[in-house]
Amino acid sequence: MNFGQTKQHAGILAVAASLLAVLVLSACSADASEAGGRVRFVDLKDGATVSSPLLVKMAADNFTVEPAGAVKTGHGHLHIVVDGDCIAAGQVVPKDDTHLHYGQGQVEATLELAPGAHTLCLQAADGAHVAL
Repeated sequence: MNFGQTKQHAGILAVAASLLAVLVLSACSADASEAGGRVRFVDLKDGATVSSPLLVKMAADNFTVEPAGAVKTGHGHLHIVVDGDCIAAGQVVPKDDTHLHYGQGQVEATLELAPGAHTLCLQAADGAHVAL
């Protein structure tokens, strides 16, 4: 399954309160010519002002989320890239503080975000952490 990038952009808002963050969201979704796989944030809106810690819920359509390991078509796990770009399809998702791996098949995560504007990219990867 070849996941293309779909980006949503919103204007950056000034944040006055010390516990708030503004989110710009992006997610990778499959090209229409593929099997229709798509990943998305649930209940998060582009440009939203949120508080930290932030409970993030993730979902996948026409894609099975499972623990990392075996590489199977239409299966894999999720990553969130904080304040960075989605990884190009076919590239291994790095392991660092920016690239959060959910290799146990998790579809919920709690993020600690500093006050200010942030971007979140939700991305699918195969069992070997290769971006789809």
